[in-house]
Amino acid sequence: MEIQKLEQKHYPDVARIYQQAIVAGNITLATKTSSWKDWDKDHLENMRFVAIENNTIIGWVALSPVLQRTGYHGVTELSIYIDQDHQGKGIGKVLMQHIIDTSENAGIWTIMSFIFPENDKSILLHKKFGFKLLGTQQKAAQLNGIWMDNCILERRSALI
Repeated sequence: MEIQKLEQKHYPDVARIYQQAIVAGNITLATKTSSWKDWDKDHLENMRFVAIENNTIIGWVALSPVLQRTGYHGVTELSIYIDQDHQGKGIGKVLMQHIIDTSENAGIWTIMSFIFPENDKSILLHKKFGFKLLGTQQKAAQLNGIWMDNCILERRSALI
């Protein structure tokens, strides 16, 4: 497996993997994938990577700014998705370590994640990398007319 910077040419596979999460129904609030232009605008250019195996993208990770206000430039939100046919093979661990190392080298001190409580595999992965559960928002948002809870997890860098 190889980790590469996520570029526009990778986006069809990134969108394909994200669509799998949308269809799963308990991983994201999104109901459709966005265009490359919108996705590119929402994610930090130097904080997005793909995992490639046998010339196929099998996972991706990216950071987005949480707030645009001055002083919050080191606070980000994590997105990490693994192709459904490649889950359970340690790809999430490799991508998580890569984004943590890269983000700390870039001066990012906080990574946040917002995860449905039902997504216990993702919560467990985050906790293995030092994310702490800050709390659970009750009925934080609606997905297809159903109120969903949202666990808020945070990882603070020990280096910054």
